[in-house]
Amino acid sequence: MAGSLDLYGIRNLHKILVNDRAAIVNDLAGYAKQYANSAAFKNEYTLLRENNKPAPAQKTETPEEMRASMIKSAKEYLKNAEDAYKKAGPDMKNITAQMLDAAKHNLKAAEDPANKSIIAYTRNYESLKKIMQQSNENMIKIWEENYPADHLQYIRVKLQSFMDATADIDFNAQLTEKNGIKYFVNPDYERKGNRWKLAFRAGKSAVETARAFAGKWISEIN
Repeated sequence: MAGSLDLYGIRNLHKILVNDRAAIVNDLAGYAKQYANSAAFKNEYTLLRENNKPAPAQKTETPEEMRASMIKSAKEYLKNAEDAYKKAGPDMKNITAQMLDAAKHNLKAAEDPANKSIIAYTRNYESLKKIMQQSNENMIKIWEENYPADHLQYIRVKLQSFMDATADIDFNAQLTEKNGIKYFVNPDYERKGNRWKLAFRAGKSAVETARAFAGKWISEIN
């Protein structure tokens, strides 16, 4: 699912003899291919795909819905302000009276047909609705590209990623050792990604075998 085989717990993997690696790569790749075509993998992929499906953005309120929502909130605010004023002691009367006046003003503004916020929202409503729709469509498009309905197309992308990362391995690259750690003499190689360096350490026979297997598998999926 993540684009590589899960090697957790295989402690002696790095000790496999170089001459044995090509055969082991074929065995592991063959198992991976077999499992990728199983019902268990398909079900797991379907779950992964659905879990990553973007939730649609909230529906864009119409101007009428926005006004109704503003009025409802203003009325609730006014009711709370009235209750607070009734219950307030002498030391809080002035403050709660100010809150009550503000609540009345807020409701009056919400109910005003000439409310500037509502007018501006109404003017931009159609554009906003199109923007939200386009945003939803873009999210779905990206999701479908990253998680295609066909699970084998998802695997094909991962295989191609491996092919791209291992296309130019220099297995004759020179190494130097500093404080017990090996580094590439060529600084450009030091800047290569982890997969490039992993492939270099795996060795030519292992990588070429893996690339041959992956290339054939990609051609079958296409």
